[in-house]
Amino acid sequence: MIYQLTLKSADVPEMMTGSLSLGVWHQGTEAASIDVIWAREHFTACFNGFAPEMPVPAHPLAFVKGAMDAVNAAKAAPDEPVASVFGRGPVSFDV
Repeated sequence: MIYQLTLKSADVPEMMTGSLSLGVWHQGTEAASIDVIWAREHFTACFNGFAPEMPVPAHPLAFVKGAMDAVNAAKAAPDEPVASVFGRGPVSFDV
């Protein structure tokens, strides 16, 4: 099942510190969201939704991994800002 990602917010003052909020959409409806916060000391990802009731049920980590892999794969360079990735076109992933 293909899900589209939207960038809700991104605050990445430097590569090793930041926060990111993504919308997870399916057929024109926001089905869930993912919030990610990281620093040198920690990485926290939160799936906001009920994964068993998604169009294709999966573990929440499958959605987090799919989203992060899709964003990283869409980057032209490892240090490209996340906002640029979403500015070029849609980002999607499959679960």
